[in-house]
Amino acid sequence: MVMVVDDTPAMIRLMQTTLEPAGYEVITAADGPAALQLVESLRPDLILLDVVMPGMDGYAVCDRLKSTEMTRAIPIIFVTASDDADAEARGLAMGAVDFVSKPINVPVVLARVRTHLALYRHSRSVEGMFRDVVEFAPDAFILLDEQDLIVRVNHRTEQLFGYSRDQLIGQPMTWLVPELDRMAASADVQCLRMDGTAFPAEISLSPMETAMGTLLMVLVRDVTERRQAERELSDSRQRLRDMTARSEVTREGERKHIAREIHDELGQVLTALRMEISFVEMRFGALDSALPDRVSTMKTLVDRAIRGVRSVSANLRPPALNEGLVSALEWLCSEFTRHTGTPCVFSVADADMPFDETRSIVVFRIVQESLTNISRHARASQATVSLERRGSALCVSIADDGSGFDLGAVDRRRTFGLLGMRERAIALGGSLDVEARPGHGTVVRLSIPAELDPDGGKQ
Repeated sequence: MVMVVDDTPAMIRLMQTTLEPAGYEVITAADGPAALQLVESLRPDLILLDVVMPGMDGYAVCDRLKSTEMTRAIPIIFVTASDDADAEARGLAMGAVDFVSKPINVPVVLARVRTHLALYRHSRSVEGMFRDVVEFAPDAFILLDEQDLIVRVNHRTEQLFGYSRDQLIGQPMTWLVPELDRMAASADVQCLRMDGTAFPAEISLSPMETAMGTLLMVLVRDVTERRQAERELSDSRQRLRDMTARSEVTREGERKHIAREIHDELGQVLTALRMEISFVEMRFGALDSALPDRVSTMKTLVDRAIRGVRSVSANLRPPALNEGLVSALEWLCSEFTRHTGTPCVFSVADADMPFDETRSIVVFRIVQESLTNISRHARASQATVSLERRGSALCVSIADDGSGFDLGAVDRRRTFGLLGMRERAIALGGSLDVEARPGHGTVVRLSIPAELDPDGGKQ
């Protein structure tokens, strides 16, 4: 539908005879006020608007149409007998899409009408699709003016908050998001429904330059289900870690028991056997010249068995652990130096710090695993182990000056060594960080709560 606005009947008839044979529906108005009334009721697709008219001229009509949201997008082609470049620039600045000069050239008028109608319909089609996307989006879309008053919402907003569209338009955004921060591009906030219930949401804020001025687009996503899933996953992981920690404690208890049984029972038997062998040598050595050599061989085998028993017992449960964590770490460092030939320096800020059994085992096993990794892979010339208390945390550092490694590559392989150490730390409410670069050595830093509650968990 094309509207022709002109105060000259002859020009209106000319436009009708030009446009109607081309298949366009034409409506007409003889002055500005009549044109505004028709536009309000009929909403034409294009307006051919005379510039010079008595009373309300074409510029005034254009200004009124462009100031109203419902008619702002309708394309306007000015029709004028003037060839004034300034007048044309003024019209284009007000929002007109084109100018046609009088007397009109019929092919030119038809070409320009056809072009601008096609552009307008395409624009309306795209805008319609965009409106549908926004209207039926799974998230709430809300437009705010510069005073944070709501000017537009989509269907999801009504569903999510419980208000109707009419109830929300013109209301402050604090109705829905009490702690809205316009300066934040995104945030996690608590939103309020109409019934007063709150729910967690992620919001994204984006300024938009529109014909209505600068509007703020607020995207609200309800994350209630996601937060619940995250809590359930976190609880599940914590339960798994608790089970792992209890399993570790049970395993250490079994190691301690087996080590004691091996040391006490098997060790005593071997010691008694060696004493009996010595007695046989003293009692019958003079009767058989070959007996002393046989006895010496037997003693060597028994001594080797005793050393094996001690080694197995120490690997299962180092005796130094019974003397406390500091003694156990000193023993571990000395054993590392003895077996590898690499100096391992141990330092402790306070040798009298109390350590319960659970934390002592975790720290000992992590240091043991770290030193094992150094001996196997680092090619280090020195290693250091430090133990200190920082505030409410017990901090342990294991460092070497060896070859280092690519931490990212190791993390991607998900090796069980580092993963196991981290899980042991997390199970006690702590953390384990690794710093490593090829050629620059490695530092393992362990931090766990210095105090545990009676159930063995972190306070």
